[in-house]
Amino acid sequence: MEITLEKKDKVNASLKVRLKEDDYKTKYTTKLKEYGKKVQLKGFRPGHVPAGLVEKMYGKSILVDEINSIVSESINGYLKDNQVEILGDPMPNAKDMASIDWDNQKEFDFTYNLGLSPEFSLELSDKVVLEKFVINATDKSVKETIENLRKQFGTYTDTEVIESEDMIYADATDAAGKTYKAILPEYRIDEKAKKQFLGAKKGDIIVADIRTVLTEEAAIAHVLGVDKKDTASISGEFSFNITRISHPSNAELAEEFYGKVFRGAEIKTYEDFEAKVKENVSRNYEIESKNALFSDVFEYFTKNTKIELPEDFLKDWLYVINEGKISKEEIATQFPSFESSLKWDLIKNFVAKQADIKVEHEEVLAKAKNLVAAQFGLADSQLDGEMAKLVDQFANNVLQRDNGKEYRRFFEEAFGEKVLEYIISKIKLKEKSVDPEEFRKMRDSKK
Repeated sequence: MEITLEKKDKVNASLKVRLKEDDYKTKYTTKLKEYGKKVQLKGFRPGHVPAGLVEKMYGKSILVDEINSIVSESINGYLKDNQVEILGDPMPNAKDMASIDWDNQKEFDFTYNLGLSPEFSLELSDKVVLEKFVINATDKSVKETIENLRKQFGTYTDTEVIESEDMIYADATDAAGKTYKAILPEYRIDEKAKKQFLGAKKGDIIVADIRTVLTEEAAIAHVLGVDKKDTASISGEFSFNITRISHPSNAELAEEFYGKVFRGAEIKTYEDFEAKVKENVSRNYEIESKNALFSDVFEYFTKNTKIELPEDFLKDWLYVINEGKISKEEIATQFPSFESSLKWDLIKNFVAKQADIKVEHEEVLAKAKNLVAAQFGLADSQLDGEMAKLVDQFANNVLQRDNGKEYRRFFEEAFGEKVLEYIISKIKLKEKSVDPEEFRKMRDSKK
């Protein structure tokens, strides 16, 4: 077998493979014999079908499979042995494949197009200056958080007249007579349609176009209790027969409420509760600030690092691996986003190699444990004894889901964070103190 690499430019190459009969004959013959032992054909005992007949019937498909397997293994071995780093997968030349005469050829020539992983340099020094936001937990943001918590832990009381923030229960019947048990939060009703509902009473019937009342597909699905993919056919006038109205009441500022918000903590006074809320708000702002910095690092380095990519090859590769489910026009439209993600992957791997960054199993497990603890609403102080064992068990179960895909996801998350932390340690950060409203306006302007 002969394998030859021909570089077209810095990021494109072709791999030519010449296969002679001696390279595949033994494996082909062995496979043919194995197949002959299993094949069943009327008039012959199992395993006693003549070899010539087996070859006539199945030889071509066996030959194609064996040669493809040999070529694939040989290419992978060549790339590994010669340290050729590629993007995507080797792409067979369609014209070469179409011209093969599988019935008569003994020698085969294959050409594979390659997208080569580019070489590039990265500026990691204090010459790179980015802003790090310090978001202040203002009195206003703390009080807003407390009010939201009071709503979240509040109760609903049945009432007779629809007012703002009410939960409306109705039998919603379409023009064809189909009735849905609708649960309609007042805040989801479009402003133009609210006047029909506000002030209405239990037992009233309101007739309105469903798409005037609810202008978003997600809202229609939620209110009528249907799958979002089934909302396209829902339209026209509906009769909303009001069967129940519930009005929210905020939770009282008392020990019972404080205990529900911070399970396991003994909080007796409003002052202590407010301090705890401020602590949590500050911690959440730190996470928001960190995520914003991570996003800015991604944007800066993907935009300012010169990385040449085999664009045409990658577009063809994306089309092939998606099996035609995405058109070439759609790939062209979405390519800038894919390009940024690919550049970031290359940058991460470059930095990890330079800094010898590795991720250990315990770090992956810690990520899964944090997720489980968050789902159960557990604080760090509660993760001991039997509870710690239970969280460990759930975390390990999470990592084993979906044939290792979940493990890989947590691994990539831990790996990405370690690389980002390393990059941040090498560049210069300018801290900027902002209030929450100012921070969100700045982030929204970047979208």
